[in-house]
Amino acid sequence: MQRRLEAMSALGIPTEFHVYEGLSHSFGLGTGTVAEGWINDAVSFWKEQM
Repeated sequence: MQRRLEAMSALGIPTEFHVYEGLSHSFGLGTGTVAEGWINDAVSFWKEQM
């Protein structure tokens, strides 16, 4: 993933990557976990790119 992010950044494509300790890759709201609120961060990032 790190190489992909670096390649995209080198092309001028905005990227963000978040690691949530103790969690693997998943889909969901993260309610009750360290990832709670991730969806709000993602939506903010997407809006900035529009």
